[in-house]
Amino acid sequence: MTLIAKTVWLLILVALIVGVAIGYGISIPEKQALQSKLQGLEQASKQVSQIQSELQKLSQENEQLKKQVSELQKKLNPNYVENIKARGKLIVGTSADWPPFEYVNEKGQIVGIDIEIAKRIAKELDVELEIKDMKFAALIEALKNGLIDMILADMTPTPEREQVVDFSIPYYFSKGNALITLKGKEVKSVDELKGKKVGVQLGTIQEEWAKENLKDIAEVVSYDKVYPDMVMVLKRGDVDAIIVGDKIGNVLVKRDPDLTIAMYVGGEQVGGAVAIPQGAEDLKFVVNKVIDELMTSGELKKIFDNEIAEWLGIS
Repeated sequence: MTLIAKTVWLLILVALIVGVAIGYGISIPEKQALQSKLQGLEQASKQVSQIQSELQKLSQENEQLKKQVSELQKKLNPNYVENIKARGKLIVGTSADWPPFEYVNEKGQIVGIDIEIAKRIAKELDVELEIKDMKFAALIEALKNGLIDMILADMTPTPEREQVVDFSIPYYFSKGNALITLKGKEVKSVDELKGKKVGVQLGTIQEEWAKENLKDIAEVVSYDKVYPDMVMVLKRGDVDAIIVGDKIGNVLVKRDPDLTIAMYVGGEQVGGAVAIPQGAEDLKFVVNKVIDELMTSGELKKIFDNEIAEWLGIS
């Protein structure tokens, strides 16, 4: 091989070596760039997985929150009327020992002013009526626990009761509590009760008044039933006086000539109202509508007159 040929091949070899070196030198930064991109993609993939996991967690929490909101809405805006209509029956709690508002007649039926009002409410709802008789002191708990839909028992709204149940508009007003004694044994002032025994019904506003105003004067004895229990203990001499609502008092003294209203205590106040669950605005609307219509039409007065006459046996 000639010197020129050798020189050419040498130049070609050098060019190849230089080309390879240059190519290798260029590929290193490209590899580094690719590796950097790959690492970035791997990190992004991990972040996407974390985000997906967090989104799934948020979705689960959102579903739980929706359930809680739904339950809260049911509590705040329960469909009481809808549920009563679906059941086909209105369940009313009462204490059938408070004539003429509620009592058991000779046929064993629970009748009275409150029962007639309950019938009108059931008619407005287009459902049957079921009456549950229980002790007066147990009525509010029964309402709170959903055992009854409402209370019709000549119940007076008080701040304490309004903390746990709601009330309709009142269907009558009272001039005070009637303090009843036997004729010939009347008292003219609270001070004359000093050292005596006074009977009241358990869980009533009369009991509250007596315990507050007679605590240092007389012994207050509570009973489950007004009639006949409290009337019997008064006539037997176990107590010197009993305290009941004014309308009850008027009826009791008309029926029994041995009794008399010695005086009224406690002052004028709201009489009876219908107790309903707190938040039952739909049911309250219906009840108020019925009471308002009964009052404006004059039918409520007729109910009072008829039921009082019925219990007195003069109808």
